[in-house]
Amino acid sequence: MLDELVVDGLRGGFLLSLPRDAAEHLLAEAIRIRAPAGALLYRDGETPRVLVVVSGLLRVFLSSVDGRQVTVRYAHSGDVAGLIMVLDGLAPTSVQAMTTASVVALSVETLRSLIASDRAVAQVCAEELSRQLHQALDDISQQAFLSVRQRVARKKLALASTGRGRHLVVRLSQQELADAVGSVREVVGRTLHQLRDEGLITRSPEGIELLDPVRLSDEVVAVDA
Repeated sequence: MLDELVVDGLRGGFLLSLPRDAAEHLLAEAIRIRAPAGALLYRDGETPRVLVVVSGLLRVFLSSVDGRQVTVRYAHSGDVAGLIMVLDGLAPTSVQAMTTASVVALSVETLRSLIASDRAVAQVCAEELSRQLHQALDDISQQAFLSVRQRVARKKLALASTGRGRHLVVRLSQQELADAVGSVREVVGRTLHQLRDEGLITRSPEGIELLDPVRLSDEVVAVDA
């Protein structure tokens, strides 16, 4: 039987899209991991690892030789990170917990075997990789065509969660936000200062509070239309 705690946390996503017997097989061999915010769950060049997020937020990022980073994608509850490594063996990315996170690490060899023997499993994996590719292309277009201000506004809306006072909060540092939008900390800092002066955001103990999500969405709606 699928682990009830995992199912409750996933709310759909990759693992629950697989045939039930395949998902149960993978979960039977999976390793549960509880990671604090900031922990590296996978480092570029390590033994391949496939991670399914039960709760929390992960980021997949690239690093340059001089230590700079750029975020490739975020993984929320139900999402899978590292799937490409099942087919290709290695990927030049690392995975970090952005919040306290609960994940399950699936057996790469078992998933590889299931893909080879079960057409339904192969189909789910192909669809997931296609979805991730389209997301990556969308992110590339943002980095190329949107201004820093638009990229910051869009990323804040995408990563906002409900705070204790039911307002929307983004729990990212300036450097993390800069990594996410492909800019540098100083430029992002000036952008945040402008948005704060205009009454769109403010700082709170929880992070960056979104005071006017509608006006923030107006920053990018013309581009997305």
